[in-house]
Amino acid sequence: MPWALVESVPGEPGRWPHSTAATAATTRGTKQSRGGPAVTVSAVSDITGKHRGIVKEASVMSAENAGKRQSVGGDGLAAVAIDPAKTSATSSADLESMLKQALGRIGTLERWHEEIKASMGRETRALREDICRLKEERKLIQASTERQTKALRDDIEALKSENKALKWSLNQLARKVQEGWEYPVAIQSDEYWQNKGYDAQAVQLLKLRFFAGLKNAVLELEHGVCDSIAVCCADHDEDLMPHWNALFQSFDLINPHGAGLVLDFSSIKLNEVIMREICHHVRHRNITQVHFSNNEFTNMHAAISELENALKSRKLKSLSWSQNRIEYAEDMNLFTRALSRSNSVEELTFRWNSNENAQALLTGVDFSSYKVLNLFANNLRTNGRTDIPDLIAANPALVVLNLDGNQLNNDDAVLIAQSLGRNTHLRKLNVGNNNIRERGMRALYEAANNTSTLNALSDSNHSCLLEGLSKGFDIDAINSDSGSNGLCMNRMCKIHKLMADRYRRGGGNVPRLNSEMGGENSVLLAPYLMESVSRRHDAFQEKYDESSECLLGLLYELVKDWKMAELFSCR
Repeated sequence: MPWALVESVPGEPGRWPHSTAATAATTRGTKQSRGGPAVTVSAVSDITGKHRGIVKEASVMSAENAGKRQSVGGDGLAAVAIDPAKTSATSSADLESMLKQALGRIGTLERWHEEIKASMGRETRALREDICRLKEERKLIQASTERQTKALRDDIEALKSENKALKWSLNQLARKVQEGWEYPVAIQSDEYWQNKGYDAQAVQLLKLRFFAGLKNAVLELEHGVCDSIAVCCADHDEDLMPHWNALFQSFDLINPHGAGLVLDFSSIKLNEVIMREICHHVRHRNITQVHFSNNEFTNMHAAISELENALKSRKLKSLSWSQNRIEYAEDMNLFTRALSRSNSVEELTFRWNSNENAQALLTGVDFSSYKVLNLFANNLRTNGRTDIPDLIAANPALVVLNLDGNQLNNDDAVLIAQSLGRNTHLRKLNVGNNNIRERGMRALYEAANNTSTLNALSDSNHSCLLEGLSKGFDIDAINSDSGSNGLCMNRMCKIHKLMADRYRRGGGNVPRLNSEMGGENSVLLAPYLMESVSRRHDAFQEKYDESSECLLGLLYELVKDWKMAELFSCR
């Protein structure tokens, strides 16, 4: 029948069936939203609109039914009284519950979003760090490849030069064998020299050292197989000039290829003519090393002037000036000027020339391009100047510096020690037989091996082998590796040795590591530290003859007591 009255729903008087159905549908939608996709704000608004329409429709229908009942006059059925306000309140409560659930879901999704965002940020940073690390590794590999390539090219060029030199020597040798060879100058008898006033010992030296050396040098030069010449033990005598001229003529046959010739003149009295000839050939021939030792120059100023001309050679790499004291300041200034104007000399030996003029060597010459500097036994004093420390601190190409047998003091040693911290090229430094005492010795020792902390040891000099320290300072095997990877190997072994010593003495490494490697991120160093201990043990064992017991003890100590709990709790 039309618009028949309906009984109230049990437990919910006055609620319309279609309202109940709508609520059930809404409830089903809510359950679905809990298990399915998230409920959006627009969905909630749509649901709210639908419910408001249902409530309004229910109110209209209630009024119509009430009117019909009055017109009928009652049929014995109880009229159902519908309260729109109550129905609206019930729907609002359902909507509020749904809205809270939706907002809770949104909050959960926002937290998930923040966690994902943080995780992505960490992964992004890690990827960036990996990219930076790979870039650095690529640079190192590229630099290593370039060095190896350059070394191979240098080796190839050296082999080419040696090949040319060998061919030249073979051709020269073959030509001289076909021609036959005799020494071009007659050697006078012993009686001849005795009649000139030479005693028996001088005659023997002349025969066995001077003539024999000269004859052998001329022979080898003319046969193209000469790599060094040593002439010694002769005073100036006009009767010796033919022999000198024979030597100078054979200089025209010096092999223009290869490593070059080494000249050594010792214990000889040299006049201006002979010195001029020697220096002329040094300037224009393939002569790479010249040694003047314990000579007597008839004119020192003229000899140094000729030497300045010889030092202009681009072939000459090494000069030795020993036991040839320069007595006048003017001559010493000329000597330092000659050294300063040389563009090719890399090695200087200036020893046993101790007098006041030798001091000018420190202030008058720029040694920044030298690789070897031997200043042994010159009685050098700095007098407060910092020329030597400044040279070392500039990190020049200098590889060997010998300061043995001078007058350096503690203050000089401290300044030199400070300069070593900024030097990575110097491989050997000798400071023995100076006026350096305990304070200076300790400063030098700690410059190369400061074991107060791991960081201080890491910042020490790892390239320079110190010589001449007193017995109180153990420098055995410190910075002894001078190979291409010597700096890294020396640093590695010193750090490992310090940790091994700490382990053996009973104090252990853990207390020191806690104080030396503090900070919230220090736990991240634990895996690297243990890996380095294990990896470096083989190199350390080879150098110090170390047993594997120390390695196992070190690893056990670190695993047992240092940062393990923090490491495993770290995410």
